[in-house]
Amino acid sequence: MNTGPQGWHQGGADELRPPTGVLRRGAAPDWPARPVVARPLPTTVLWRWRYELAALLGAPLLWWASVQTFGGLTGLSIVTGVLAVVALVPPLRRWAFAVLWTVVTPHRIRVACAEAGVVSSRGKLPAVLFTRRKSYGERVYLWCPDGVGSTDVAAARPAIAAACWAHEVHFYETNGQYPHLVAVEVVRHRAEVTEAEDGTLSALWARFARHGGRFEGFAPRG
Repeated sequence: MNTGPQGWHQGGADELRPPTGVLRRGAAPDWPARPVVARPLPTTVLWRWRYELAALLGAPLLWWASVQTFGGLTGLSIVTGVLAVVALVPPLRRWAFAVLWTVVTPHRIRVACAEAGVVSSRGKLPAVLFTRRKSYGERVYLWCPDGVGSTDVAAARPAIAAACWAHEVHFYETNGQYPHLVAVEVVRHRAEVTEAEDGTLSALWARFARHGGRFEGFAPRG
């Protein structure tokens, strides 16, 4: 069953072609070497690590607020109690791990793309737009730089699956409106892979939507 975004199509292994300009281990020696990953801008680094920075800055503020409001011992008891409830209640624990994976997976995909040579001639990696939690794992939306396409990303399937510690990885692309956009599904729970797609995107993507505010719902490719 196609669990990808509505109006997208999945690329199978038989449809993939090796990315151009990428040297893989064991490849012919006359292939050009893969480009080096360029140093990211400071703003890019801040964007990539925004959640970690928010937690790093927010935790001391939360602790200070609890101490000022309830006192040191009471504040510590409240924080410990909340963490214990999350750890002991299975639904909350699964939710916490799912949220954690949405933070970790984008980093792992960037590492996999760098190792597999999915890089533009200027050394740019595919940009992670946002990540959605799914019952089977995560769905990550990538925006490919010029010179990198969906087939290049999909050809790195083994590297991405290994880097993300995933059972399977699936790739979806639009039917032509957004050639730079690729959806990567990281499957961690195979039993949940048949989840029905709701046909909507995160409200965050609405800021980037074009063509009358529509993004999904393309006509099937002929």
